Amino acid sequence: MRNEYKAQQVNSNSRRWLLEALFPDKKYEGQLQNPSTEEIFDFDKVMATQNPIVFIAQDIAYYPEGDDRDFFAVFISGLGQPEEISSKRSRRYAETLRTGVANMNNSSFLKKNPLFAFLNKYLDWIDAAIHRIGLTGSPAINNTANLIIYAIENDQLLNLSGDSHGTILLARAINRAKRKFIRKHTNFWNFKARKVQENKWENRTDQLINVFAFGNSYKTWARGPKYIMVSIQGDVVPKNFGITPKRANQRGRDDIKFIIFERIFSEGSFEAHNMMFTTELLRQTFIKNDITIGNFAGLYYQLKAGTLKLATAEEVFWPNDMDKYVWNQQSIQAIQS
Repeated sequence: MRNEYKAQQVNSNSRRWLLEALFPDKKYEGQLQNPSTEEIFDFDKVMATQNPIVFIAQDIAYYPEGDDRDFFAVFISGLGQPEEISSKRSRRYAETLRTGVANMNNSSFLKKNPLFAFLNKYLDWIDAAIHRIGLTGSPAINNTANLIIYAIENDQLLNLSGDSHGTILLARAINRAKRKFIRKHTNFWNFKARKVQENKWENRTDQLINVFAFGNSYKTWARGPKYIMVSIQGDVVPKNFGITPKRANQRGRDDIKFIIFERIFSEGSFEAHNMMFTTELLRQTFIKNDITIGNFAGLYYQLKAGTLKLATAEEVFWPNDMDKYVWNQQSIQAIQS
């Protein structure tokens, strides 16, 4: 019954009907979702409301119990997470960091009882690779870009977050928003005017757009927004595919701040890429620095000042139910030993 209700809320593009028939979760790609109720909200209908960002904050975002509801982020999850799984992990994200979370759905090719089971589990990885080299788009990219444009043209604060594959979609959305913003206010060949609009973009997004990326998988992020990139040493994804501190320094990107926690898993363990561990380390970092949990502005300020002290695995009170969020059960032994 719940899935039938959700399907009625989404106006699907006819060009995607075959894809959605073959892979049901694709119907929700690029739509907004409340991680608590798992209700899907049609993005275009949300944008047609009087104030879409306020609507997301009040009607879509999930806030943990006792939260003051003054902060929320639109979050794009990693690959291989059908909407019920991404909702479960987003709830954990919200509860650990005491922040509101609204999902921008990054749908999965995974399905129950697939015809070609051996191939089905690899489709999300193939899709991520194609997204990274820019050979295909996603409704999540275009919709996030439109949300960014709305925010900067209406002077509204917008917090964005992504994990793994979600950072690819998020980075491309920000790049697309920048291009759309500049094109809207000048023509392509007027290079002087384009430079003026680029400066306006950077000034506005610096004030209004905050980005929090876990296990970043992309190297090219548009200048303007405030960025915090979070990972654990040993995570091969940001090291090989993302923008590292060294690469950022070489490009003069002091707007990008990094939080890289000490290694807690053995060499080659992909568990270092699991943001469920990263958020626990991040929570303890807030506590260690006397920053209110979830105060990302305070976190960015201390990163900019160079005074932030990172929590260690030994300082974290790991929840008893971490086994529900790991990819390899031996990972629990690693943090408990």
